[in-house]
Amino acid sequence: MTISDLASDMKMNRNLVAKYLDMLLVSGQVEMQVVGAAKVYFVSRRVPISALLEFSKDPVIVTGSDRKILQVNEPVITLTGMPRDTLLHHLPEEIDNPFFQLICSSGESRDPHAKGEHVCDLSCIIHSDEFHFRIKQVPTAFEDGSDGFTFIAEDVTGRKKYEEMLQISEARYRGIVQSIGEAIIGSSPEGLITSWNKAAERLYGFTDGEVLSKPITDLLSGTSRDNLIAILGQVARGETVRRREMRMTTRGGRVLDVLLSISPVIGENGAILGTSAIVQDITGEKMEQYLRQHEDQYRTLVEDLNVGIYRSTGDPRGRFVWGNTALLNILGYQSISDLRDIPVAEIFNQPDGRRELLDDLRKNRFVKNRMLDLKKPDGTQFSVNVTALAEFDENGNVVFINGIVQDISHIILQNSGR
Repeated sequence: MTISDLASDMKMNRNLVAKYLDMLLVSGQVEMQVVGAAKVYFVSRRVPISALLEFSKDPVIVTGSDRKILQVNEPVITLTGMPRDTLLHHLPEEIDNPFFQLICSSGESRDPHAKGEHVCDLSCIIHSDEFHFRIKQVPTAFEDGSDGFTFIAEDVTGRKKYEEMLQISEARYRGIVQSIGEAIIGSSPEGLITSWNKAAERLYGFTDGEVLSKPITDLLSGTSRDNLIAILGQVARGETVRRREMRMTTRGGRVLDVLLSISPVIGENGAILGTSAIVQDITGEKMEQYLRQHEDQYRTLVEDLNVGIYRSTGDPRGRFVWGNTALLNILGYQSISDLRDIPVAEIFNQPDGRRELLDDLRKNRFVKNRMLDLKKPDGTQFSVNVTALAEFDENGNVVFINGIVQDISHIILQNSGR
């Protein structure tokens, strides 16, 4: 509408209407467009800054070129508990309130030669509660050509406390991880090592400084590396892989048999932040398993032989540690437990038989096809051929004797009958 239209409809003086329209135009409540020689006025489609401030949930303060407060929004009044009239047209430092002291501090931290917005994180106590704010100081130009600043205080108290809790939790977690006996390795989603506890350092021989940011796959080779890459793919999809046998390599090149359990580390938004791997060294167990399997095979083979196989201690009296079934048959005993109860020296027919055998073993380390006269539990005498090998300790004493026994009594009888 034109000024004339408004004056006619409102039955007001034309000059008075023109002055009101100028005031509304300056405040942004109306807009004006020149059409020919006439000025046509419209209801403003712009939002006045005073209304815009109330849209924000964050406390907002607007200051003029003289640094005096021009406007504050409702969150400022709620936070400080102070009426709007006591805040406007005052300098922030003149207001006895922790929040406004914080606004002063944010302004003082700004580089006077810097341009654009300035951001800083500050904290204060309000009503006995600690608040954390991220304060943005934005240069502001007003429609009358003057300038000033708008302070937007984003309340980050909840986020700050959450971060502090995470830091405490992480510190506790790291303390537990460092003190635990098993190797624990943390890695990023890309498989780069991010944490390395003391047990991992002892196991692999690398310090954390030597492995951090290195691929975890560097600890493996061959098919084990390919297997780990596949496992990391599973973990990246949120799966947990438990007790997977793999072979890993230490700093010195020693190959370890390990049980590997890997779990995803999940953030609050469900994203995979990385992985946590627990490594259990089972090299000793695997070796024992291997030896047991081969010992069983050896025992089975020895049991099928027709000659006696034995292992005894190397002391003067001697004790049988182990013997096969053929040995029991040759010596006349029912079980190895019965044989273990008998000193080896007592099965010799000659009193010095055991001593002479030990002397030869100390001198030559082994004897071959040595004929010995022995006796069974019932007193029956018989002859055997013995081939034996001695094991010595660091002082040169015989510790164990491993031998093969063959009964040759029937051969001697045949020869004596000719």
